[in-house]
Amino acid sequence: MSNININEKAQIFFDGENDIEMELDCIIKNIFNDRLELEYPSDAPSTLKQYLCEGTPIDVKVFTPVGLVAFDSVVINSPEEESFVIEYAEDAAVIQRRNYSRYSLKTKLELESRKEVFVASTIDISGGGIKFFSSEDLEPEQAVKGKLYLRNFNTPAIFEGEILDNPSLQPDEYTLAFTNIDEKERDKIIKTCFDIDMQSRKKQNFD
Repeated sequence: MSNININEKAQIFFDGENDIEMELDCIIKNIFNDRLELEYPSDAPSTLKQYLCEGTPIDVKVFTPVGLVAFDSVVINSPEEESFVIEYAEDAAVIQRRNYSRYSLKTKLELESRKEVFVASTIDISGGGIKFFSSEDLEPEQAVKGKLYLRNFNTPAIFEGEILDNPSLQPDEYTLAFTNIDEKERDKIIKTCFDIDMQSRKKQNFD
């Protein structure tokens, strides 16, 4: 259970009415050897509880400081009961550490290189690096320091990075890889990627 901690967010996916995929943002309340106790969100419709009966298969994503932990699970105790408990098998977890997925996002990126500070605009982001637009002339292996501004955080994600050699990019497009980033700063980026993924899922459900 070393990858999952109490008070982390667990996103669960399950089939609702007419087999439409539903999702809930829960908080991990307790951790046991082979199961997790979740806190059913107080603002979620109580009618969803009927789709989370004992034995119901669910998909789970947990946001952790090292990335997303994703695994298949099953409901052990329904949220209709005293506690909401799901199965957890640690060896079934898929943990994203270095192979981060990229998500499209346009936001402000402030970079510093060779004592010059300039503003760029992101194209996509991931826990491992950023693709962005810039009118500055940047070279492969050029070291940069950066601040990535993300909507749901009061302070930007701060990092050190290196410009990558990527000949497939369009003019004024660049990619950088993080070479030095505090895990708390990376958390901000991973959390943003997680939210983008969830919003995309919601949109697909309504389309």
